[in-house]
Amino acid sequence: MEGVAVSNKEEGNEFLIHIPPLISMIKVSLLIKHKLHDRFNLPTEGLEKKFPNIQKSWKKNESNILKGLEKITGLFFVKDYDIYLIDPNTSYSISKPIIIGTKGNSNKTVRVIIHELIHNLMLDNSQSDNWSLKIQTLFPKENKKTAIHIAVHAILEAVYVDILKQSKEISKDIEECKGFPDYKRAWEIVKKEGYQSIISQLKNETQLI
Repeated sequence: MEGVAVSNKEEGNEFLIHIPPLISMIKVSLLIKHKLHDRFNLPTEGLEKKFPNIQKSWKKNESNILKGLEKITGLFFVKDYDIYLIDPNTSYSISKPIIIGTKGNSNKTVRVIIHELIHNLMLDNSQSDNWSLKIQTLFPKENKKTAIHIAVHAILEAVYVDILKQSKEISKDIEECKGFPDYKRAWEIVKKEGYQSIISQLKNETQLI
């Protein structure tokens, strides 16, 4: 859903004001059989049995998650997303395109889906507000990967604590990130600084691009 352009007249000059939507109406599709799977030979063996539970878990909170992400950040999605699920034996995931390994239970898969959607929202939103750059200016001593995940983790915590009321999922994510130094470091900073403080700083930081 696009914003509305409103005509305004002041001292004989007419100009347009762009009013963003109160909430976007994007569509997120979870896919296990798609031409992209065939093109890149993405493994999906054994996924058919898991897919119904993943789909059910996602659909249960999809609306709250998407609206919550926009409410938390003040940023609005600008496009629909296809999410390509792969091998139940891997936790591999990337954000462009969104490809997600489904190792673990459906709650974990949903958590990773949210993680990757946050990456996309931080870069591609109706405000053209690049939070991936902003967070690096707020934490200049951290490497790029750590800095970006400070923002991702802060938003993820806000979703699970304030929107879904499932704070145990954050404890699980922190535990799973212990084997990945950049992610581990990002969580340490989020817990020290506070997710609300980090998000507030991102909202108030002057746009740099």
